[in-house]
Amino acid sequence: MLKRPNPEEDEDDILRMQEEYLREKNKDKNFRPSASVTNLRPQVSETPKPPSSKSEKSVGRKPSKYAQSKGLKNEKQVRFESSTGSVMGDILEKNIEEVPKETEMDDDKVYYPKIIPSVMSNIIEKNTNYDVDLSFKPMPTQGFPVAMKCDFNVAPGSKSIHSLFIQKKQQEKASKMDIDEPSHSSKTDLSKQVNLPEKSYIVSSKDADVIHTENVNLLSKMSEKEILEEQQKLLAEMDPNLIKFIKAKRKNENPISVDDKGTPKSLKMTPQDVPMESSLTDDGAWDNDILSHPNVNKWLHFDSLEKDKLEWIKGIEESNNITPDKPYEARFDFKGYLLPYTLPYTEETKTLFHHGEEPHRPGYTLTELFELTRSMVTQQRVFALNTLAGILDYYSAGTYKGIIDIPLSKILFVLRFSLDDKAEGIIEPSLKAIRNLIYNRIDEAGLDALLGFEAGLQQPCLENDKSEIEELESKESELKDYHLAEVDIIAALLRTDILTRIQYVLGNIKPDVNSVQYCLQILTRLARDSPETAMTIVKMEHLMNNVKDIFKKYKNIQLSQLAMRLLRVLSLQSREIGDILLSKYSILEPVVECISTVADRTSGLRVQIEAFCIMTNLLHHNLGVDESLSIFPILLSALYIHVQNTDVFVTSSVLNATHAAVILQFASKIWCTQKLPDSNKGQLCILLKEGTRKWLAQISQSESYTCGHLRLLCSVLDCCKTIITFDQVDMGFLKESLSKLSISAGFLNILAHLESSSNLLSGIETKDLHFTINLMSLGSSVVDSELKTLPILNSLSPVPFLASLFNLLEAVNDDKIAQTFVQNLEPYIGKLAQKSPSLSDNWFTRTETDLVISIIKIAVKIDVPESKKDLLYTVANKLCYILRVDKSGDLEFLFRNIVFNKQWFTAERLMNLVSLSDADGFSKALTSIEEIKLCYSTVINLSYKDTGANIVLRKWQEPILPRDWIYLPILHLYSKSQEQTPQKVLGLNVKESTAKEFVIRSSLEWILFNEYCFPDLLKDINVTDRFCRLMCVFLCDNSLFLDARIKILLQKCLEVLFKRSSEFNFDQQLTGLSNFQGFYTQFLEQFQSVSYGDCNFAACVLVPLAQKHDVKWRKLIWSEYAGCLRALDCPEDRLCYELKDYLYPDETEASLIKSYQRALTSNLVRPGTTAYVIAQHHVEALNRRKDQQI
Repeated sequence: MLKRPNPEEDEDDILRMQEEYLREKNKDKNFRPSASVTNLRPQVSETPKPPSSKSEKSVGRKPSKYAQSKGLKNEKQVRFESSTGSVMGDILEKNIEEVPKETEMDDDKVYYPKIIPSVMSNIIEKNTNYDVDLSFKPMPTQGFPVAMKCDFNVAPGSKSIHSLFIQKKQQEKASKMDIDEPSHSSKTDLSKQVNLPEKSYIVSSKDADVIHTENVNLLSKMSEKEILEEQQKLLAEMDPNLIKFIKAKRKNENPISVDDKGTPKSLKMTPQDVPMESSLTDDGAWDNDILSHPNVNKWLHFDSLEKDKLEWIKGIEESNNITPDKPYEARFDFKGYLLPYTLPYTEETKTLFHHGEEPHRPGYTLTELFELTRSMVTQQRVFALNTLAGILDYYSAGTYKGIIDIPLSKILFVLRFSLDDKAEGIIEPSLKAIRNLIYNRIDEAGLDALLGFEAGLQQPCLENDKSEIEELESKESELKDYHLAEVDIIAALLRTDILTRIQYVLGNIKPDVNSVQYCLQILTRLARDSPETAMTIVKMEHLMNNVKDIFKKYKNIQLSQLAMRLLRVLSLQSREIGDILLSKYSILEPVVECISTVADRTSGLRVQIEAFCIMTNLLHHNLGVDESLSIFPILLSALYIHVQNTDVFVTSSVLNATHAAVILQFASKIWCTQKLPDSNKGQLCILLKEGTRKWLAQISQSESYTCGHLRLLCSVLDCCKTIITFDQVDMGFLKESLSKLSISAGFLNILAHLESSSNLLSGIETKDLHFTINLMSLGSSVVDSELKTLPILNSLSPVPFLASLFNLLEAVNDDKIAQTFVQNLEPYIGKLAQKSPSLSDNWFTRTETDLVISIIKIAVKIDVPESKKDLLYTVANKLCYILRVDKSGDLEFLFRNIVFNKQWFTAERLMNLVSLSDADGFSKALTSIEEIKLCYSTVINLSYKDTGANIVLRKWQEPILPRDWIYLPILHLYSKSQEQTPQKVLGLNVKESTAKEFVIRSSLEWILFNEYCFPDLLKDINVTDRFCRLMCVFLCDNSLFLDARIKILLQKCLEVLFKRSSEFNFDQQLTGLSNFQGFYTQFLEQFQSVSYGDCNFAACVLVPLAQKHDVKWRKLIWSEYAGCLRALDCPEDRLCYELKDYLYPDETEASLIKSYQRALTSNLVRPGTTAYVIAQHHVEALNRRKDQQI
């Protein structure tokens, strides 16, 4: 018995089955296949039934359309075997009116196979009013209807299309009777000259030779002109695609013909004719043309080969058009990884090749993936969405930074459309892709790593800048979704009602664990966007109830942890949101239940860590105080267990250390409420004493450590500081433990990793981090570094521990211990003073900034040697532009105690002022230092806005002061002067002119002091930027620059900058200016109006006019602002450049030389002035060149 082929069987097995089938068929004549066509129609009697009352005679069978087309009138009767009647059951007809039996005529030669005897039950026909048309013609084997030759001898009907065609041909023939035709001999000669084919390459039917002969005879009787005319007529009437197809087929000069055995003749080759390299295995069909395969004659249904239909399975051809420097379209594998231009075809890579636009290249383009997301096949849509999710995962990690730009806005809407799909199988990959788009897992891991540290008590606001959105909305009546996504992806996603969709998914669809995980992570990122977005989430009651039900519905530890994290992020935002979470949703029920339950040592501890953090956040807003006090005994019990069993050795559990750290943070917050009973305070102090001694001793003796284990030490030190600060409790044990720590080998081992873990010393620039314009992130991944993350986030980073340690040293008030620790950090401070700080605007750098501030504060308290003051002053000066807006208190401390404190100006620095001792007014700079501090402090207070009590910081990237903050009062005064309605300067209760004079004088004194005494602190500020800041002095007021004291200060400041004149570049992008041309134009207008021949003013105007700078600056003043020329004069010793730099090389710009000539002839310049000398020199140089040419 023959069996059906299995999926594992290949082509050879099918050929073997075919041979067995033919062998069995030849042996047994009665051999029957398992399936055959059977005619089950009833047997027809020779004697027709009597006619019914409706018809007097038998009605003959209606001829078929095929019979009519063949001209057959008589139809044969259907043949049946008489033996079939005994086998088949009776046919029972329904009780209907008797229809006369149609007499079947001779049929139209359509063959009906005989009925195979079979056992059948009674057949009951349906009551139908239509006849079954048995004239159906089967589809020809070649796939197209057989072309029939038109016979012109058949007499067509009078109105048929065929007759009209014949009449038209006869008319055309008659119309040509009057034309003289060439003789027969010339035609015969022409036929010999015309290159006619020997056979037809287009027609492949059996009449091909006959048709070809007729065509050749017809062409041989026509002249060349007639052939060309008919050719053009046919080309005009035929479809261009058909013409293209015929030409392509005609190019194949070796058509495939098949012999009697069904083997293509072109494929018949003897063994000696086949070269060795062309001998193929069965797999050779992929690498070579399929028609050259030697086993093609054994394949099923390959008796008639059509090469055009086999093009898609030809071997892959490599493209040689690509060049190394030419960009090409990106393609990705199924995991979203970017593939090279090509890959070798192997078993592992063959699934990446497909028949798209570039079949030789593996992978899928973004366009192809977008198309597949709208496919009707669910598997294709899932595959496309998972691939997009992988691409976004790699992109968010910074893998594709500088390599390819991913169109996030387009992908956003593709994913959002897919999320609305009804098929549940599409929802999970859609959520996964959206999660990967907006949820940066590296950033979240970095924020989670700060849990237990003091830095973890504050969180960043990840809201994009809305100013561009407001600007677009003011210009357009309605901001389109795509335009909004180009500016802010989160805002565009919220506009698409993503929260409503997630609410439906969680509440109605009952998704699997993965989908719930993605939903919670998406909500977490949306909650971090802003307090307003978090409030929107909290106000969706059904959504919040669905999140709360996750604890009961799924009983999954991982989902419980993610739900707790979402509640933690929401509780951070504001007191109002925390109040809603408590009163409306009673989130303390699952939180307290989680804390009260004995958790396992892994996942359960993670959930409890999140629960303790939620309680800490609520206590920060003074919420949930009673509930916190009620669970304080549980806290003491857990803390006792940690003191007895948890260690800070590398071999111990990091998770246990983190759990103990958040417990201590919670205890510290409860202590801050001042509502903790004295009995509980005593118990907590006993545990703190025992734990602090134990863990400090362990880290002192340890040869290795991790930042995760130091988390426990940070939290216990922070808790001790809180107790000392609030209740002034004497903790004598701390001094003893800290003294041992300061000289221990374990502490020195920790300090050895400080510089390598420093963000400020890393030298990493913001451009080295991965950021997306329309999606705010923390920039925690560094693509080109070995660790791939920020230095401060590495596992050996001691920065958080040292920050907590120095915070405690401030509270302990022991100068000896503090001085020991400061001395240990002198190498780090020295490096910080020498290098320009890096990543000062990064969120994770805040911890290191807190460390440096603590070091400076301790240094102020203790007796610092004179040799160390300069080092600390340099660091304090740099901190002024490193600190963020929420650190205004620290900046005030620096101004008061170091920056504007004469005790920190070393004698070595002050020696640089000897040359300025005779300058009028400058000797007062040191005596009026308090006035200078007042000036700068007033400006800073005006620009600072309090962020409130929230622990989510909105403006965490904004510094309090810019890098060139010493010029800030001048810039502030300049911006006020440009306003339409001038405001009171700095709000000082003095006259306007006096206030301006005070600001400018104080600023110039401080600038000149820094230029002479601390030039190293200004070297990283661009010289051109500094020059532009001084130019603003002339634009602040119409006459203040003429004040004698201000004039001498300006002159000294400009002299310092003119010494570095080679560094001036006015074509580069300048800080704070959109372009220098507009600023210089305003400067010329002011000079033309109120310069009064001031030398300082003229010297500044002449700086861009040197021959080394762009000619456009010279053309601007000599053409458009020629009115400035009469007053443009400056002594040569006051010029920025030497006079020859304005004269040489000779000017070659024709239009500028004409301006020189016009100025000289029109008396626009005064003889003897600097402008006159410049113009006269270049005009004379032109005349000399002309004389030389003559």
